[in-house]
Amino acid sequence: MSRIPAAPDVFWDESGALVSRAYGDVYFSRAGGLEEARGVFLAGCGLPERWVGRTRFAIGELGFGSGLNALAAWEMWRRARAPGAVLHFVSVEQFPLERADAARVLAAFPELASLAEKLLAAWPVRAAGPQRLWFAEDGFALTVIHGEAQEALAHATGSFDAWFLDGFAPSRNPQLWSPALMQRVAALSAPDTRAATYSVAAAARAALESAGFVTEKRPGFGRKKERLEARLTTPPQQAFPLYPYAAATTKRVAVIGAGIAGAALALSLTRRGIAADVYDGAGARQGASGAPAALMMPRLERTDTPLARLHLAAYLYARREFAALGEAAFKPVGVEQRASQDRDPETFAAIAADPPLPRDWLETREGALFHPRAGVVTPAAIVDAWLAGAHLHKRDIIAVERQGARWVLRDDQGAAGEADVVILACGPGLARFVQAQFLPLRFSRGQIDWARIDGASLSHAIAGGAYAAPFRDGVVFGATFDRVDADASVAASAESTAENLDALAELLPDIRLDRKHCGARAAVRVSTPDVAPVAGMLPDDQAWRARFEALRHGGRVDLSSPAPAHGGLYGLGALGARGFLLAPLLAERIVSEICGEPAPLDSGAMDSAHPARFLERALRRGA
Repeated sequence: MSRIPAAPDVFWDESGALVSRAYGDVYFSRAGGLEEARGVFLAGCGLPERWVGRTRFAIGELGFGSGLNALAAWEMWRRARAPGAVLHFVSVEQFPLERADAARVLAAFPELASLAEKLLAAWPVRAAGPQRLWFAEDGFALTVIHGEAQEALAHATGSFDAWFLDGFAPSRNPQLWSPALMQRVAALSAPDTRAATYSVAAAARAALESAGFVTEKRPGFGRKKERLEARLTTPPQQAFPLYPYAAATTKRVAVIGAGIAGAALALSLTRRGIAADVYDGAGARQGASGAPAALMMPRLERTDTPLARLHLAAYLYARREFAALGEAAFKPVGVEQRASQDRDPETFAAIAADPPLPRDWLETREGALFHPRAGVVTPAAIVDAWLAGAHLHKRDIIAVERQGARWVLRDDQGAAGEADVVILACGPGLARFVQAQFLPLRFSRGQIDWARIDGASLSHAIAGGAYAAPFRDGVVFGATFDRVDADASVAASAESTAENLDALAELLPDIRLDRKHCGARAAVRVSTPDVAPVAGMLPDDQAWRARFEALRHGGRVDLSSPAPAHGGLYGLGALGARGFLLAPLLAERIVSEICGEPAPLDSGAMDSAHPARFLERALRRGA
């Protein structure tokens, strides 16, 4: 089976309706799709009345289709929301429509034209998994999950306030109305959640009622005599996860670090009306984020793994976020990825045979992979733009201590501030915080160089072990990887420049540089033994080990209460050489958790980066 989601088998009938051949059903009501969306789904879930006075509201949907229901909710939310409030709309679609078909559907609703234009401009890529689209000016976050519904919801997290059950009719698509799926819907629901659907089929009612919903038939829309409303009255009992995940208060948030990770966190918080206090003794754009340019490209795998899903989702999210800032921040010059190790040719061939991205996002060129939408970022432009909504404090925080319900931040002069939530996003500085010292962090010094080109400029970037990319009127190239200690000197050196020049000569043997106009910069990167990042709430490592000691012998553990953790303390780091790829989505994932919102990643992908994974592995190995 292809990793790229299959397109639906559709046709346009003589009445102008889009019809699924596979299910023999239409995508929207011939009697008025928008009125049906408003009458069946919005009114059926008690909207807009139920979100009056709410700062957070989450709608789940089965069957994204053309996005009509999402647009109807967006349009109503834009008119009714409180200042700073955020609506999350999360929709599952197994067979994603082509943008052109969606555009033709939505053209029938001119009152939604301005919003439809925005949605179509950001239309989700045909790739598996969740993709989050932010429309921050309206406080609207749309997450579309491409995948089979039971599988998608099994790995979804969050607490939803309403459900739009808009799959094809139960008689034609029974899997989307199964009792097991409705039980998962209930498990993802807040108390008193409402659900609505156009169908009053006995199978739909029975599935909802078996999951704890009370159903009621109401007058239907158009040719349908009746529709169904449901209210969750008996929520299922919840088990807590092995890793600590928890919603925390968001009265005041402190971010330690003003590089790309800290800036990405500031952006996600600002979108929710939270002005973070960002602390960095050196000011903004230090460490690796102070480079004049960086390469942003995907890390693709030959098989579907949680970490592969994390990297794919991160690429699609980062690419969208950087492109929104314009070419001053990101230039999509394209990246040619060449094989550089013995395993790469086989891996590249496997990726080419079963690509995770469509052809306009991934091409094969004589044994190489070409990423036409990847390119070069300008760190200063991104970091400055994303920190604009934060309060920046030029203080070097060296410790955080819990005092009652709050965290106290300390520098070498004493208390420097307080916060309800603290996120450690300080690169190699993460190692100095006692709560994070269980993490097996590794450090490497990386140097990049740049110079003018004597001759024609590069048409695209090339990566193959080292990399070379267009930069101003020349080329930026590197980078070195030298294992060092966390506090090692990072001054640029002639030895590293020579190493980078040798690597450049292998990539581009005919290139001629103007060495009179050149520069170099070095910084310390942080990584982990499994080459995955760290993103999530920090466990209380001693209490966590004691609580789950049974893992050492393969025994059962107690999940009746939350896993031991430093409540309100998070880590975001160990991004290695892929900070600009990973930071935007991982920041969004942490802030979504802090605010009690649906996550932009599946649970397996989140676990693959969770700090507690190292404690679990150590216990299972008997360490």
